[in-house]
Formats: sequence, C-alpha cells, structure tokens
Amino acid sequence: MKSRRIITTLLTTISLATLLGTTSITVNAASNRTNKTVATKHVKNKDYFVFKKRPKLIIKNMPRLSKLGYVINVNSSAQPIYVGKSNYKKLLNDPLFKGTKTIDPKKIEHVRFKVTKVMFFDDVSGSPLYFVTSKDHKYNGWTPNAGLQYYAINSKPFQRVIKPLKRIGERGLKGKHLKVNSKGMITDRKWLAQNEHDFALAVKAAKRLKGNQRKFALGSLMQMKRDGSVRNVMIKELDNALLWGI
Repeated sequence: MKSRRIITTLLTTISLATLLGTTSITVNAASNRTNKTVATKHVKNKDYFVFKKRPKLIIKNMPRLSKLGYVINVNSSAQPIYVGKSNYKKLLNDPLFKGTKTIDPKKIEHVRFKVTKVMFFDDVSGSPLYFVTSKDHKYNGWTPNAGLQYYAINSKPFQRVIKPLKRIGERGLKGKHLKVNSKGMITDRKWLAQNEHDFALAVKAAKRLKGNQRKFALGSLMQMKRDGSVRNVMIKELDNALLWGI
C-alpha cells in the first residue's frame, strides 16, 4: 500500500481526481457513503475541506458494464489516458500509477473502450472514476463518467432516444418543489405523466434501432425504469452507460 496523508483540498466540490494525488489505497467491498469524514473550514473567503480521518478508496468490479464489451468512447481529458499495454495491469488495481506516455482524447475519439471497474472514496461525496481499456489494452485509464459515452450516441437514430430522456432530466431539475411521498418519490401526476410520455418515446425510438445498438438502448431503458429514474429525478447511475451521455 502507498501511504500519503490528506490534509486539505481547496475545491468547493470534492472530486476523486483531486484526492487521487494525495491519498492511500484500500481495496475493499462497497459500503454506505456519507460525509462523516469531511468537515468544512472557512478561511479567507475560501472553503477548505479538512479530512478528520484518512478516506478509504473503494474499487469495485462492474460486471453489468463489462458485459457491454467495447462500446464506450472517451471524449474528455479530465483524467489522462495512458499509452502502452504494459500499463494495463498496473493501472487496473493501482489508480495512483502514472504511465510515461499519454494521448490526447481527440486522437482516439473513435477507439472503443470497455469499462471494468469503478472507484470512489468511502464517506466522501464526489464523482466516481471508471477504469477503461481498449480492446488491445493499448490505451488505459481512470476517468469520470462525464468523459464517457456510448459510441453511437451522436448518430441521428440514437438521438431520437436521447432527446426525450434529456427532457426527463431537465424536468427533474425543475421538480425540486413537487410533492414527494415517504420514500422521496415525486407524486405529482402531471409531472409523472410527462415523464412516462417521454420515456415511451425513447423506448419507441430504441425499438427502431438495429442489432447491438437496439439491445443496448432497450436494456439501458429497462434498467432506468427499474431504478426509478422515470418516476423520480433522473440521476446518472453508476452502471447505466446510456445516461452518462445525457
């Protein structure tokens, strides 16, 4: 284990990209995520997040995402993508590993990646990072899902699926003051009817796709429904790659 002590981070929003440069690694099973680890301190017009104890880094396999195969494009430079097959095993379980050569995502925009693992800090809010690797393991790295998207998501047929989902997402941002039940689910009938209508349009468009694209879209939509994103504020679930592109 590599031991490095975290003292503070100067960001108002804690991100894994920030913490990775200063923390130690523990590979462990998943546990509940709260903010008991962090205290906020205000100093000279800046908010500092002071860690009461060393955060534990959780690394989990993502079988649902792995089964999708090589269908993800990397479209962000938020985290480096390293070049070289020799980096694959080193990066797989050691997010602190730094390869010697990186590549601009624009140069690999058509390369397809597989997502195999996710990592996040226990008791610390922040965007999780995902381990991505190309088919030949030439390109590897850890990156947030905001930098990942399904390879065909910008095609005209696929955009017919995405557009109604975006309306659901935008409606969710405006639904903060709607009535909710004891489980926190929104109960406003008009709001729900609009969501159900747009979801039906997305399913209809997905059924018009062909082959693996159709299978991916329909599977992701059914997962979205099971997870409650249609009847609640839509969130970008850890293992629903379709929603990452919205």
